[in-house]
Amino acid sequence: MSSDAPETPPLSPDVLDEAHLLRSVVRLAWPVVVQQVSFAMVQLVDTALVGDLGQDALAGVRLAGQIFWISLSGMTAVGVGATAVIARAVGARRTGDADKTLRTAAILALIWGIGIGVGMWFLGEWSLGMLGAEEGAKQEGATYLKASAIGMPFWSLMFAGSAALQGAGDTRLPMVIGVVVNIINAILSYVLINGIGPAPQLDVQGAGVGFSIAAMLGAVLTFGALAMRRGALHWAPSRAAEFDRGEAGRILNVGVPAGLEQGQFMFAFMIYTRVIATLGTAAVAAHGVTLALQGLTFGVGFAISVATSAIVGQSLGAKRPDLAEKSTYLAMRYSVGFLLVLALVFILFGDQITGIFISGEDAAEVIDLGSDLLFIFAFAMPALGVSLSISGALRGAGDTRSVLLITAGCTWIVRLIPAYLLAITFGLGVQGAWLAAILDINVRSVLLFIRFRQGKWKHMKV
Repeated sequence: MSSDAPETPPLSPDVLDEAHLLRSVVRLAWPVVVQQVSFAMVQLVDTALVGDLGQDALAGVRLAGQIFWISLSGMTAVGVGATAVIARAVGARRTGDADKTLRTAAILALIWGIGIGVGMWFLGEWSLGMLGAEEGAKQEGATYLKASAIGMPFWSLMFAGSAALQGAGDTRLPMVIGVVVNIINAILSYVLINGIGPAPQLDVQGAGVGFSIAAMLGAVLTFGALAMRRGALHWAPSRAAEFDRGEAGRILNVGVPAGLEQGQFMFAFMIYTRVIATLGTAAVAAHGVTLALQGLTFGVGFAISVATSAIVGQSLGAKRPDLAEKSTYLAMRYSVGFLLVLALVFILFGDQITGIFISGEDAAEVIDLGSDLLFIFAFAMPALGVSLSISGALRGAGDTRSVLLITAGCTWIVRLIPAYLLAITFGLGVQGAWLAAILDINVRSVLLFIRFRQGKWKHMKV
């Protein structure tokens, strides 16, 4: 008996084990946990290493970290688009299409990285001034940004390569490379900041130089490994310059809303940071340390988000929306559970954790404020687990526009307005600003969950 219905491609056992779904999620997620922790540790290591140089250095580097976040808008656009498109292709067993997407994504990432590097070099000091940095912190931050700007094209390439691999179901290779990059960054930054052995003592500049060299190595390792791979995803150096406009359109159609989501959030966050900057250098330093720890926490939740994106994309490519939905709920439960454990750690050991990142005569005020902020942030953990896993599923399905609208609405209405009122009008200081952030995360998680329950993502085309 014949049928005109299209044949459903078999699920890839390397990524999706329907009989042991939790095993598939964990297999994909744990390497991303390590990788994201490694990426977050790049900024954490730099923060810890410059902490002994004083408040100006610490505040300058942490404010410079906000400029780094701007670069993530373009990287996210390319990375999310590449992950979704490649996951669909791999789920449908179209490996040639996946390779074509990879080549195009790499070129887009390189263009973005060059542009953001040039911007950081020439506009870094001005940007820090716009964030409200005091003169000492502005000079230190600008020095760090210039030294880091050279590494941005390579960082962007590594980001795109990692996203492509994750879409294909390989999260272990990006993990290994991320760990290596962080180790190299830590060693070089320590040596160059302090002038160990024959190396010059570069202070804050040394942290930026260490980052740039580590980023170069990361890009070489990522694409060198992709060149040697065979199977679901392969990058051929001889075809590296091949740019497919159709694939670029598919990547950007999915990725641009995700990039705009990141970009508008960073712009709003600059305003948010500007509010905090009016509260003094100690508040900025404590805010920066807590943000660095938030990045570490976010990395853990984001790992499950990435795993969910890959599974949802490949499940939809294999025409199994039921499996995509089941995987998402499973990932959400484990994400919430893990982040609850971290919340307890922040509540119990806030002073000790904050104290790692600052020393000297002016450390006590920063430690007290940082401990308060970690306590407040702990109450966002369950909602953060829901938000990250659900947004990952929606992005993997290509439903990035709804995530953009929800994130933008919550950021500008639920976070910024209450942040100003609580911190400035009602005099609650930096703690008030962080209370507004907690409100944002909780409201956002509810709206994303409602969107996912509607089920429109099951019918998205990429």
